[in-house]
Amino acid sequence: MSAGAAKRSLLYKALVYAATSLDNRTGLVSLLSLPLAAHRLRGIGSVEEAISFLFSDSIIAKLIEPMQIREEIEALARLVADTRPRVVVEIGTARGGTLFIWTRAAAPDATIVSIDLPGGLFGGGYPRLKAPLYRRLALPGQELHLLRGDSHSIETLQRLKEILQGRKIDFLFIDGDHRYEGVKRDYELYSPLVREGGIIAFHDIVPGPPEMVGGVPRFWRELKQRLPRGKYLEIVRDWGQGGYGIGVVFK
Repeated sequence: MSAGAAKRSLLYKALVYAATSLDNRTGLVSLLSLPLAAHRLRGIGSVEEAISFLFSDSIIAKLIEPMQIREEIEALARLVADTRPRVVVEIGTARGGTLFIWTRAAAPDATIVSIDLPGGLFGGGYPRLKAPLYRRLALPGQELHLLRGDSHSIETLQRLKEILQGRKIDFLFIDGDHRYEGVKRDYELYSPLVREGGIIAFHDIVPGPPEMVGGVPRFWRELKQRLPRGKYLEIVRDWGQGGYGIGVVFK
């Protein structure tokens, strides 16, 4: 790479960093980029295309880049896509990357629900101005609901039940409150809504810095000890990576 090309690359990376930092706080860049983002997202039809896009250098991708290890989320996405879920619930949406993946893994007429707490801990609580971009993540025939509220409250649970109208959840992704009591509460409240044969997944099961993984690794250890062999799966690139990792429960 020439000196000029290297300089332009560094400048681009600096601009992307500044834009995404501003967007994470305000959502303003997502709002201003909405026409371009909507056009770009419409051309992405598969899980494979979605993941390739999300981990690219595109500034639109950086606005919704998931806080995930690529190999791990890719393995989970393939697993989910094989079941073509018609009802998906995500607790903890943050930048929106995993929500986008689920839209491409789900059935073309799926109902997809995001539950996220404004100002939440562990990277949660997206700015309100990002909501218009998130609504563009769904495919034309899908129904996407953005519930901004505390997943631990009975009111939020009731709002979800009203959306589902008695339908069971096919895939539940828990990546919200990482405190031990928080992830335990999410599991206890929402896992009964998952159908027999459905999938429940947790993020951050690998031990790491408390401010990153919270009590999720402890909860996961306790949960899997209660499950029969073959009823859970651990998707982990490296148990020494200090965080991340995905735990899967087959209900």
